[in-house]
Amino acid sequence: YSDYYNDLSPELQNNFRERTFLSMQFINFKPVQFNLVTEEMKILITSALVQITFGVENYILERFKTIMVVPNTYSFQQYDALLGHVDHDKDLIVLSWPSVQKGFIIPNDAFNVALHELAHALHTENFDGLFYNKFFNEVSMNKFLREGQKKLIEIQERRHNYLRNYAGSNMMELFAVCIESFFEQPTLFKSKVPNLYKIMTKLLLQDPTLKGNPLLQRKLN
Repeated sequence: YSDYYNDLSPELQNNFRERTFLSMQFINFKPVQFNLVTEEMKILITSALVQITFGVENYILERFKTIMVVPNTYSFQQYDALLGHVDHDKDLIVLSWPSVQKGFIIPNDAFNVALHELAHALHTENFDGLFYNKFFNEVSMNKFLREGQKKLIEIQERRHNYLRNYAGSNMMELFAVCIESFFEQPTLFKSKVPNLYKIMTKLLLQDPTLKGNPLLQRKLN
C-alpha cells in the first residue's frame, strides 16, 4: 500500500519494518462491529505513525495506545460520516478501515485519514510529554506554530491557494493537513508554500522529495 515505504532504500525499508513491528507491540487494537483487527490492518495503520516519525528518535505512543478500527464511516457526537477521530477524553483513536485503505491506495491527493489522525495524536502527546519524551524538537515546533498562525489567517480569509480550507479550523487541523500534504504532495507543497515546507523538514527531520533516503539526520535504529 505504501508509496513512502516502497520509495525507501532496502536498508531503510528494513528499519521501517523494525519500527513498525516494535510500535505495534505498544498499541491495543480493538475491532468494532467485526470480529478482529487483522495483521494487515495493524501494519498499515502503524506504518502511518512510523512514516511521520521516521526521521526522529521517539516513535512510541504513550497516551493514545488504543486504536479502534470500524468497518465504515460513523457518527460521533454532532458529526456524521466520520472517517476517523481522536478522542481526547478517552485517550483513543478511531479509524474507518476503508478510509485508511483509500488514503494509501490514492497516494497523491493529500488526503490520508491514518496520517491525519495520528498527526493529531502526535501533536497532542508532543505538548503533553516531558522534555526528554517529546517527538519533535521544541525550537522547530515553535517555528511551525509561528508560521502556522500566519497560514491560519490566510486560509480563513481565503488568501491561500494550496492547503485545503479545513486546515484553517485551528492549529491542530493545520498540522494534520500539513502532514498529509507533506507526504503525499511534497513537490507541490514545497513549490506552493516553501517557508512552511522548510520548517516541516526541520520538524520531521526528513524531506520526502528525496527518494531512497528522505532522512536528514537520524542514524538507523
